[in-house]
Amino acid sequence: MINIKKTSFLIRIQAWLAAKKLHIIIWLIFMLYESIIIGLFSGQFGKLINYILFYSLNITMFYVHTHLILEMGLRHKRHIWWKLPILLALELLAYLIIYIGFDYLITEILKYSRPRKIGMNMQYILGPVYRAIYFMFFSTGYYFLLKFLSEKKKTEELERQRLNNMIQIAKSENAFLKAQIQPHLLFNTLDFIYQNARDQSPIAAETILSLSEMMRYSVDSNKDKDYISLEEEINQVENLINLHQLRKNHRLQIRFWYDDEIKKIEIIPLILITLVENIFKHGNLLSHSNPAEIKLYLENNKLIIETSNKIVEAKEKTGLNSGIKNITRRLAYAYGERSTFENYITDDNYFKVKVTISK
Repeated sequence: MINIKKTSFLIRIQAWLAAKKLHIIIWLIFMLYESIIIGLFSGQFGKLINYILFYSLNITMFYVHTHLILEMGLRHKRHIWWKLPILLALELLAYLIIYIGFDYLITEILKYSRPRKIGMNMQYILGPVYRAIYFMFFSTGYYFLLKFLSEKKKTEELERQRLNNMIQIAKSENAFLKAQIQPHLLFNTLDFIYQNARDQSPIAAETILSLSEMMRYSVDSNKDKDYISLEEEINQVENLINLHQLRKNHRLQIRFWYDDEIKKIEIIPLILITLVENIFKHGNLLSHSNPAEIKLYLENNKLIIETSNKIVEAKEKTGLNSGIKNITRRLAYAYGERSTFENYITDDNYFKVKVTISK
């Protein structure tokens, strides 16, 4: 267990040294250069303990100044004028106290000689003050370099995101164009089949035409139209009824009532046609005595849509839910409290719907 912890600790140390390799190399070069220059000019080199203690202090202050003093002092622009000077003064004071403490340790406890004697005079104080300001100056430059690199990285990241968004938009536009081309090809094909079938098989041709018009309407109404005239929806309902009548040899019992005055009213698309599709999907439309009914009319300045149909079997009642939920959500989103949606099943197994939309 101890060996595992020791190995983990060594791995972390190695990772830290690898991450800080450039810093370590620069500091080693700086210390070697400065020690040699000062030693040559002064004619003597200091003890190893001097270099260890005072360079440790200088390096520590360099990073404290960058990551603590300047970060705290420059964080809020409104407080810079008083907060930063106080922090700098405290930093300088702490540096002087530690510097004097190291000086005392070397001269009084370890009994090594130092060029300057400890004393609270200007000649002694100016040395460490200059040294502190010297490292604070370079530390400030390092701080702004880090900020510059950080902002540059953010800018590059934003640029990458912008380019990625442009690529995604281009892909979406390409997909949209493909989606446009595919229905266009389908409609052209249906038109071709209709033209070739109308002389030899009029019923099949009429079926193809109704189907093509309904599909075209469904595609177009899902594009950029928020509202359409009720006349467009009525036309497609008539196409849908015609299509089903052709399939069932005109045996379906369904009645569609509406007033001409409502045709110009605008509503959200695919409400009426979804209700009618629901009738064909779940209704019993072969009984002469129980025809399905669709009514559209105005009452008290409100558009009323009513449908009624006999349900095939009671077990199919649950299948009505998905279409109803879709219509309910769309009405609530488009009209809010200006619309109501009622639906219920009668005791004699009729499914009735009433939609009310205030103009």
